[in-house]
Amino acid sequence: MNRKIVALLTALLVLWTAASCLAWGEDAPCFGDQPTYAAYDDQDHLKISIIKVDQSPKLVYFVCDIQVKSPEVLTTVFHSDRVFEAETDKQRQSRMERTAILETIAENNEAVLAINCDFCGYHENGIIIRNGVLCRAKVTKKLDMLIIDQNGDFSLHYDRNGEDPKAFAQQLLAQNVRQTIEFGPALVENGQPLPLDNKTHVVSTRSSQLEPRTGIGQVGPLHYVIIVAEGRRDGYSQGLSLQDFQKLFIQYHAQTAINLDGGGSSKIYFYNQVINKPTSPTRQVSDALIFK
Repeated sequence: MNRKIVALLTALLVLWTAASCLAWGEDAPCFGDQPTYAAYDDQDHLKISIIKVDQSPKLVYFVCDIQVKSPEVLTTVFHSDRVFEAETDKQRQSRMERTAILETIAENNEAVLAINCDFCGYHENGIIIRNGVLCRAKVTKKLDMLIIDQNGDFSLHYDRNGEDPKAFAQQLLAQNVRQTIEFGPALVENGQPLPLDNKTHVVSTRSSQLEPRTGIGQVGPLHYVIIVAEGRRDGYSQGLSLQDFQKLFIQYHAQTAINLDGGGSSKIYFYNQVINKPTSPTRQVSDALIFK
């Protein structure tokens, strides 16, 4: 074999071996070497680094870089006990409608980090799968779906025209999907911005309106980014439009990202305390996305 080819193959093997030996949690944070506002690293299964970007009085936002050793570290929880598969649709919906403040949900589930999710108990639309259990399969025309599979990988589903929710839900279960989160709009796919229109989703807010925002994205395998923007506080932070929120996720290297419930629900619980300044501190929600 040509010596140059042998040398090239040897070099590629060395690079592949080095990459494959990279331990979990050793990815660079999505925000580079900026000084951290808070951090957590148990050196076992969960590593979190948080920065606070203060551009007051216009804007203040938090970026959470999260790396996990296994996909089970990222999960979703309801305020009430988990929804059991044997329950009727009415019983499941009743459970999902029960609410509590985010920190209560987080503490009851021993979360290290928690954010408001999609408040699916507020409405009766969309396909809700939580921890591999189908909780609801209803028609929706307003919601975009974040799919989290058994490997912890994100994908998006946002064309709801002609969708058969029951059939699609069974397809997702057959693919071992662990979570579906219904809110939107979807922001980033394959590292590229998705078109944003002015349709309303669950809440009546236009894409150009400045609001407190919560969103989540995936940077790479078992590597995630959460952005929470403060808003509705004169002299501190006005909030973000969806267009600028989308730009932040691209800036912080998200390959997939979606907007979650925001406004008065936007809240970050981290290591036993709420670290942002929510506009509605006592706002109750039905569910949370947590790392534990």
